[in-house]
Amino acid sequence: MTAAPAALPPLLALASLSAPLPALPLLAGSADYTLPFVGPGTYLIFGIVLLPVYVMVGAWFLGDPSDRFANLLGVGYLAGLTTVLWGSLLVATLVIGAVFF
Repeated sequence: MTAAPAALPPLLALASLSAPLPALPLLAGSADYTLPFVGPGTYLIFGIVLLPVYVMVGAWFLGDPSDRFANLLGVGYLAGLTTVLWGSLLVATLVIGAVFF
């Protein structure tokens, strides 16, 4: 005894009639990306998530009153914190790779 095919829900039936979406390259190793670490997340992080940081640093230099020494000190602190965070993540990644793989 064979079962009759179940009717598709209306939304699923409507979606199956539409044209297929183009494939999005989501891997950094795909042919559409030439740099090894550039992917959709890179543009998201550096373009959208860090936008408030860009505005803050721009306000330091473009705002009034502006103190060049304090501005450069703030940029130095940001660069130092970023370096420490990325460096520690690199070391943690290397340790995890050595221990578990």
